[in-house]
Order: sequence, then C-alpha cells, then structure tokens
Amino acid sequence: MAQVQIKDLDIVLGGNDILKSLNLDVQDGEFLVLLGPSGCGKSTLLHSIAGFIDVTQGQIVIGEKDVTWADPKDRDIGMVFQSYALYPTMNVERNMSFGLRVANVPKAEIERRVERAASMLHLGDLLKRRPSQLSGGQRQRVAIGRALVRDAKVFLFDEPLSNLDAKLRSELRRELKQLHLQLDTTMIYVTHDQVEAMTLATRIAVMRTGVIQQIGSPETIYNTPANLFVAGFLGAPTMNTYTGKLQHTNGTTQFTCAAFTADVSGYPGAAQISTTDVVVGFRPENVTLSDGASGSAGNSGRVHLIEPLGPQNIVWLTLADGSTLSAVTDTQWHGKVGDTVSFVFESARASVFDAKTEQRL
Repeated sequence: MAQVQIKDLDIVLGGNDILKSLNLDVQDGEFLVLLGPSGCGKSTLLHSIAGFIDVTQGQIVIGEKDVTWADPKDRDIGMVFQSYALYPTMNVERNMSFGLRVANVPKAEIERRVERAASMLHLGDLLKRRPSQLSGGQRQRVAIGRALVRDAKVFLFDEPLSNLDAKLRSELRRELKQLHLQLDTTMIYVTHDQVEAMTLATRIAVMRTGVIQQIGSPETIYNTPANLFVAGFLGAPTMNTYTGKLQHTNGTTQFTCAAFTADVSGYPGAAQISTTDVVVGFRPENVTLSDGASGSAGNSGRVHLIEPLGPQNIVWLTLADGSTLSAVTDTQWHGKVGDTVSFVFESARASVFDAKTEQRL
C-alpha cells in the first residue's frame, strides 16, 4: 500500500489550463474515485499520476518517493485502461505475464502471481484462450489481471467499465469492490458514472474544469453537497432545486418561490442563515406525495409522467409556475397522470445554497 500526494499540481496542454493548483491526498488502502463530466480533467490527473503526462508545475509523491519526473515503470503503479489493450496473438496467461517476463521476473514467481490473479478474477479456465475467444467482460478481467500481477503499490483505473453493457458493468463493479477488500491496496478510479462512484468509493472527489469541488464519503457527497454543481451532478433523477427567498418568522424559517412555500426550519443551522436570496434543493426521495387525486390542498402539482422502476416509481409533477418536481414513491402509491396531488418536503434533508455564490449555507 502507499499514500499518494498531489501538491499544487498545474497541467497546461496546448496552451489550455487543464489542472489548476490541484491538491489531493489519497490515503493508504483507500478506493478513491475521481468523478466528473467529460473534459473536467479527471483522466489527465490520473495519467499524470501514472507518468504519461508531464506536469507543468507541482509535485506527485507515491509512498515516500517523489515521482514527479520518474518514468512510468519506476512509479510502482498498475494501470487499467478503458480499452483492453490486449495482445491479440497471445493467450490470457501470456498477456497477464508479459510485463513480468520483460522485467526478467523468475518463472516460478510469474506463475505464482498469474495463478493468484487468475483465481481472484475467475480466469483460471481461460488462461489458454486468446482475446478473440473472450467476451468483453472477460477481456477487461484480463486487463485488470495484467495490472494485478505487478504487485504494485497503487492501482489506477481509467473508466475500465465504460465499454461494457449494463449487466457486465454491475457484475464487474461488484468484483472490483471485492477485489479491493481482498487486496487492501490503494486504488484510484476515474469515471463519469455516479453509480460506479457511489458503489465503489471509499471517498469521491468531484471535479469540474480542473478543480476539485468536493471530496468526501459517498454519503457526504450525496447528502450534503458543497455547491450547486455537486448537488446537480449526483442523483438520478437529479436534486430538485428552486430559487427564492428565505425568511425567518415567529421562530420558523420559510422558503418561498414562485411555485410553493416550504418550512425549512429543520435544515441544520437554518435559524442562523442571514442570506435572503437562496436556492433550496430536495432529493426526490425526500418528497412525499399525497395518494391519488387530492385537489389543491397545500403545495400541489399536476402529474405529467410516471416512470415505473420495479420496486419504486419516479413521479414528475408540473408546478404552478411551469417548473417540474420529481418524487420517488413506492408501488403502493395510486396516483395517475393528470391527477393534481399535494406534496411536502423533508426539511431536515434539504440543501440550501447561496443564490450568488452557489455554495452551501
């Protein structure tokens, strides 16, 4: 295992600032996920850690070793790419052992490492097959195995599941999670898929335009987003957000916007918020709808879409001002398209942001 430290990292490519004074500490044995939209710099950061991209300024430390200008082979890392990058003329065993053979590792040690990795990744029966005889999921397992046999201090994953179908992604996510538990090794994983991030990570670093917006556990990132960008990036459906006014009246804190009024007194520190212009957000699962048509009691909206998802439904309402609201209900909810239903929010689970800075209050 090894700690990875990124200190004041700048990377400029083609005259464009990709990473800007970025600082990041990855702890021994943790599974850190770099999450963000395409073009945010997450893969550039990963490739700079691997040594594939030269830094403009700053420092990269792996373990106790400054590797800022070290060759990739001298960084003690294992890399898994988005494409499998397997040698088509070599079988699975030779693909996995190629780097070790080039490094003149003793034959007995190569066999031990390959057997161990193959056992972990359920490749034991496939060692004599060539890549053309494997499924996409099996090829990606081989690519992961090729990294594992290096016994590296840090493993780097660059969107390794993005080329797989949904079922295979789910299976390999589970296997990667189990693999991390078995190895207890430092892993850094790049993805734009929030489901991968939430299910795999010990911590998530959410990135935007070369800057880390928030870093924390999946629960922290999801429940207490640091700003509107993070709030909107995580969640499916995304968080419901509304711009309006916050007022303190008779010991309560009321939020008023064009579509509704809500008591947000349960929000932590609500009474101490002095800002008036705010954006308030509610996750769909923290919205409760009345059961079926109920007139217009309290805050209400008209059901315009219901998405059945097996154990639950996603219900979309059109509000008075034309904005939308999404809510998650169980299958016992009896509303239908065209109904006018009332809704209430779980104010303790709300998020409140400054309308100007977009930072959490």
